[in-house]
Amino acid sequence: MDRTPEDDLERELQDLEKAKLFGAADAKAEFAVVLARARRESHITQKELADKMGLSQPYIAKLEGGDANPTLGKVGSILAALGLCLRMRTEALLSKASSADLQDADWRLGGMRPEIAWSATEAWNESTAGLAAPARELSLVA
Repeated sequence: MDRTPEDDLERELQDLEKAKLFGAADAKAEFAVVLARARRESHITQKELADKMGLSQPYIAKLEGGDANPTLGKVGSILAALGLCLRMRTEALLSKASSADLQDADWRLGGMRPEIAWSATEAWNESTAGLAAPARELSLVA
């Protein structure tokens, strides 16, 4: 039986430290996508959002790139400034990727600049540098 990238990732995520890194990178990437989309739909620039929040534009750019690690309170405040509130859901850390899952991942990244999608997975890729290549490649679409 041939191993798939999903099998490799599932095996690697049995290690608690790797699973924690994956979970942290995934949460930051998810927020990056949500924030960038919400800001664009509000028709405001990063600078305008930064001014509204008393933050710097580079910090907003880092948030939208998945490169910052805001507190939960800061996430709530930023979303509130955009007229939104945070609602959370949990799901299995890893499930077999189906074509529907891949379409959903594609939809969530739809309209994002490619560098955001890459930046949002960079922390995961750096933290898994020693892993098999197929597992690292899956993180780009998961």
